[in-house]
Amino acid sequence: MSVLSEEEAKTIEPSTPDPKGPLVGMKVLDIATMIAAPTAATFLADFGADVIKVEMPGTGDSLRQLGPFYEGKSLRWSVNARNKRSITVDFHKPEGQAVVRDLVREYDVVTENFRPGVIDQWNLGYEHLKAVNPRVILLSISAYGQTGPYKGKAGFGRIIEAISGAMALTGFPGGPPVMSGFLFVDRLIGVMGALSVMMADYERQRSGIGQWIDQSVNEGILRILEPLVAEHVKLGKTTPRTGNRNPNIAPGDLYLSKDRKYVFISAATQSVFVRLMKAIGREDTLGDPRFATNADRIRHPDEINQVVADWFAAHDLAEVVKTLEAADVPVGPVNEIGDVVKDPQHLAREAIISIADPLLGEVTMPAALPVFSRTPGHVWAAGPRIGEHNDDVFRNVLGYSAEKIARLRDIGAI
Repeated sequence: MSVLSEEEAKTIEPSTPDPKGPLVGMKVLDIATMIAAPTAATFLADFGADVIKVEMPGTGDSLRQLGPFYEGKSLRWSVNARNKRSITVDFHKPEGQAVVRDLVREYDVVTENFRPGVIDQWNLGYEHLKAVNPRVILLSISAYGQTGPYKGKAGFGRIIEAISGAMALTGFPGGPPVMSGFLFVDRLIGVMGALSVMMADYERQRSGIGQWIDQSVNEGILRILEPLVAEHVKLGKTTPRTGNRNPNIAPGDLYLSKDRKYVFISAATQSVFVRLMKAIGREDTLGDPRFATNADRIRHPDEINQVVADWFAAHDLAEVVKTLEAADVPVGPVNEIGDVVKDPQHLAREAIISIADPLLGEVTMPAALPVFSRTPGHVWAAGPRIGEHNDDVFRNVLGYSAEKIARLRDIGAI
């Protein structure tokens, strides 16, 4: 597909929804910005939910300004905002707020991630939305939650990665904390958000009424750090940075092959350890009391990891993988993203797909996952252009007349 300019793209007919999956019939209004809450809406859209993305007129979602870029256009937007229709509404204007409330009469799931109290100032808080539709489910994702002394603080995913304790765990002993190489916080909270909507919707099918979901990003990370919380309170320990080693498993580390390729293995069970030692010709370690059990080995991690490192250093990556896989030892070469997109496993399962984007041409992205046997998800469009579906939604969903649409546009409400 050829790449078009913004002006040329405006002449193209709006993308037509083609929802498929178990959530066909769910209607979601995504008034959030950037990544976490919009990711929740995208996961729902991947499996059939009808998602309308609401953006500010003129500028659109801030995510459109976040790279990587191709010919000045955001690839991140094309992937993250897929399967959504875009309309423009100015929340700051009473007329724009009225448009959103009109939509909530039809779209009874709303996702937002403004600071606590902001949507109330726009007359779009939970009580305002519930007044027009008691079935509404409002997913509010904020840095620290709707209550507590931190509720008014600003926070992005990287900030929460630091303050939640997650960043303190990453890095090498004696070195500084290291942030993750991708935005795992925002993505994880997006998945949690989609799950919470599904739980609220399941309950709504029995009660007939909606509810407000207060999702704190900070608490979401705290939730997945659960064993560390118990360890600290019960044992008085603070987990140190351990680099690529797990202090509870040995051998396990990042090893360098003869041809200078990094490979990760972890002997997480006794049977794997035995198979590993036999595969690398070090059966002698099986009779060594220092290595008899995992409890013994984690008391001598340097020694047992050196045994494995020496073998890796004498063999090229291809031989390492072939030998260990033949012995049924889990092994993971450290792939660059170029290796990932060409991985035969991903290609065989169609886990990576290409979608046409009028501004970018073909854009490669992960498919709708996981795989469902009867009602699989589906990616029908890349991220929409700003306001691409204004006429479609305002006319066909809300039933606004051409005169009303023109008036709202004249005053800048849409």
